[in-house]
Amino acid sequence: MAFKKFATLSLLSIYLLILAGGIVRSTGSGMGCPDWPKCFGRFIPPTKVEELPLHYEQIYQDKLHGEVEFNATKTWIEYINRLIGALTGFIVLITTVLAYREGRNVFIPTLAGLLLILANAVLGKYVVDSFLLPGVVTTHMLLSIGVIYFLVKAINNQSSSELIALKNRQWIGISLVLVLIQIILGTQVRENMDHVIKSLGEGAKNQWISQLDFVYIIHRTFSWFIVLGHLILWNKIKYSSLQYYRHGIMFLIGISFMTGILMAYFELPIGSQAVHLLISLVIMGWHISSWIQTKNA
Repeated sequence: MAFKKFATLSLLSIYLLILAGGIVRSTGSGMGCPDWPKCFGRFIPPTKVEELPLHYEQIYQDKLHGEVEFNATKTWIEYINRLIGALTGFIVLITTVLAYREGRNVFIPTLAGLLLILANAVLGKYVVDSFLLPGVVTTHMLLSIGVIYFLVKAINNQSSSELIALKNRQWIGISLVLVLIQIILGTQVRENMDHVIKSLGEGAKNQWISQLDFVYIIHRTFSWFIVLGHLILWNKIKYSSLQYYRHGIMFLIGISFMTGILMAYFELPIGSQAVHLLISLVIMGWHISSWIQTKNA
C-alpha cells in the first residue's frame, strides 16, 4: 500500500514537473538561470538586479551568447522548475526503496524510472550549457516520457489483467503510438518556435505562427488522425469494462484539440502550450496503463 501511494505521488509529481517545464518554455524562461545547479552563483536566486554579482553581464556573457538581461520573473520560473525537479527525484527515490520490498517485477521498472530522472537532471545542465540546443531539449522530453512509462508499468505490475479481444487491444496500442508521434512532432514545432521568436522578437507574437515551417503543418494535420484513431478506439471498446478510460480519453482529446485551436488562432494564450503538452502526456500515460492492464482474449 505504501509503495502504491508513493508511486502514484511520483507519477503526479512527474506530470507537475512537465507542466512546470512547459511553462518555462512558453514564457521563454529556459535561460532564467544561466548556471547550474546554482542560479547566478546563488542557491537562492536574486529578486532584483542589485543582488547580482558585480559585472554579471561579462560573467555570463558566454553562457547566454551575449543576451544578458536580468528578468526576476523568468529567473524564478526556471528556479521553481528546478526545485520541483529535485522534489520529484526525492519522491521517486523513496518509491524505489519501497519497491524493493515488492519484488523484481515492481522494483526493476521503478529503478529504471529513477535512473531516467537522474539522467534527465544531468541533461538539464547540458540544456543550459548548450543554450537550449534543439536536439537536447527533445531528448529531455523523451526521457520524461520514459519515466512515465516505467512508473505506470510498476504500478500496474501488481494488478491483474483483463482479457479483451485482440483487435480491440491493438487499437489501444495504435492510439498510443499516434499520440507519441504527435508529441514528438509538437516538440519539433516548439523548437522551431524558439528560432522564430529569436528571429522576430517577443513583440511580434501575432506573426509567430505564420512563420513556422512545414513541421507545424504536419503536426496540425496529424491531429485529425489522432481524432479518427480515437473514435475507432471509442467504438471498439464500447462493450468492454473500460468505460472510464473510454470516456476519459475522448474528453482529454477534446481539451487537447481546443488548446491547439487556441494556440493556432489566438496567438498562444498564456498557459495554453503547457496545458496542451500536459494533456497529451496524460493521454499517453492512460493508454500505457490500459495496455498493461489488458491481455489478448
